[in-house]
Amino acid sequence: MDHLLNPQQEKAAHAPQKPLLIVAGAGTGKTKTLTSRFIHLVAQGIHPSHICALTFTNKAAKEMGGRVHRAVTGGISVRDAFIGTFHSFGARILRAEAATLERTPHFTIFDDHDSLGAIKKVLKELDIKNGTPSQFLRFISFEKSGVAQGMRTGTYEDRAVFKNYELFLTRANAFDFDDLIVKMVWLFRNNPSVLEKYQNKYTHILVDEYQDVSPMQYALIQCLAARHRNISVVGDDAQMIYGWRYASLDTFLNFEKDWPNAQVILLEENYRSTGTIIHASSAVIANNQRAREKSLWTNNMDGSLILIAETASEDDEAEWIADHIDSKSNNPETMGNSCAILYRTNAQSRALEQALVRRGIPYRIYGGLKFYERREIKNIIAALRLALNPRDEISYDRLQKTFRIRAFRTMLPSILALADTTPAEAIKSFLDVTHYFEYLERETINADERQENIRELLQFATQFSTLSEFLEHVALVQATDNASSDTSRTTEQGKDTPPPVHLSTVHLAKGLEFDEVFLAGCTEGMLPHMRSMDSQDEIEEERRLMYVAMTRARRELAISFYGLPSRFIGEIPNDLIMFFRTSNTDKFSDAEERNIQLEDI
Repeated sequence: MDHLLNPQQEKAAHAPQKPLLIVAGAGTGKTKTLTSRFIHLVAQGIHPSHICALTFTNKAAKEMGGRVHRAVTGGISVRDAFIGTFHSFGARILRAEAATLERTPHFTIFDDHDSLGAIKKVLKELDIKNGTPSQFLRFISFEKSGVAQGMRTGTYEDRAVFKNYELFLTRANAFDFDDLIVKMVWLFRNNPSVLEKYQNKYTHILVDEYQDVSPMQYALIQCLAARHRNISVVGDDAQMIYGWRYASLDTFLNFEKDWPNAQVILLEENYRSTGTIIHASSAVIANNQRAREKSLWTNNMDGSLILIAETASEDDEAEWIADHIDSKSNNPETMGNSCAILYRTNAQSRALEQALVRRGIPYRIYGGLKFYERREIKNIIAALRLALNPRDEISYDRLQKTFRIRAFRTMLPSILALADTTPAEAIKSFLDVTHYFEYLERETINADERQENIRELLQFATQFSTLSEFLEHVALVQATDNASSDTSRTTEQGKDTPPPVHLSTVHLAKGLEFDEVFLAGCTEGMLPHMRSMDSQDEIEEERRLMYVAMTRARRELAISFYGLPSRFIGEIPNDLIMFFRTSNTDKFSDAEERNIQLEDI
């Protein structure tokens, strides 16, 4: 495999057995390099059973495992190595040591829904009526993350619920998802013999996406690697976008401080994107103050200018993007290209889905539900359908199940009275009658996101004057969507159309790449998001999101906005962009004209 590595990748793969930080810029081959490091260790005589490779996704673990399995020869089996996620590693250790934690090896792992149900039982046992189950669960998750370690946080009720929730988990022979890390760290810190056993078993630790580790995950790494100090990590501080999951940039930036005598190797040659995309994205991320200095470069051609499109509204933007994709789908030169539309929040998919469906363009939502399939949206649509058609048993049963029989029957007359109102008024009344936002706060752990989806539905509903018109539109969008998702159009040449357009939030797109990327809603207040403007650190994380979105593109990148353009657009050098305004459809190819137009916005 070594002949496939560039000099810096080879230097990282063959580095001495001591703490090693591989700073791998976007598209520089980090997975290949870390895998080569694993293979080199085996070639140096380290048995695979002594290697623990930790990843954040099963996809990354499967990719690394496959590469290692194909490359290691000489009758050596890599099955005894651990290559998997932090949480799967935790589950393995906890099953082996379950008795120490008053569980059996057959314990249950609670998901968020299970944990929410457990909190409700605890609140009933304690007769606590202040606060919602989701609020208490968020507090518990925050405590278990390790962020608040050593701090006296939470109210008396918070701590009481936490204590009883832990007792509930023990009685139920269960761990929650956070426990798979925090209980393992507790086990290692409080049982020296157990820690020593696993330190001697796993003498070499490899960590992928190191910039994303949380304080508790880092505590686990410290425990495992402290004895032999053979730790190799790879990551990119410019792609640290999970601060809300407690990832800390300090962990990445302080590697040499935490691991004295560490070696740091930079991977800076990008193999993915055009020169224009690399120069533009590097210019944006250079505005962050807290970062490791590096200079991404590529031997790829410069390629097309980055298209910046000013649109009139969210729907106008979606129509422009869909038109652009549709026009290329019939072009033999581009029809085989992969294409993605990226956005900051899930609520933004509504207009984009609608525009794609209208043109019969197949698409897939990556890592999430289509807009009208989301539970909070389906509940509202069910109420509007029932108001218009009281004989709709499906909608009746859905709402009765959602709100429980007695509460729903109390609401029913008010819901039926919505028939003669406008769609927007009906939605507002439904939210009031059911106290739906409060319901979401109480019953879900991602209430903010669900509320944002509802606001998007409400804004869209203002375009319709009657319930029947609105519901017919929604039904036809869904029906057309379902029909088009499995169809494939053909060109005159008889070739299949491109793969379905990939729709995704920027967060979920990290690690993916596409020939063409559209970044939608690059508007101030959306990216950076209005909830992330309270500190410089939050703004810098939003800029990293912009960087991640831009570097998903291989060949072409289009960035669109409506209203006030994102401050990040202004950080892209003018000579790398082509400006487009949908209101007059004028394209500016002359640099001086582009500069004038950009100053106007």
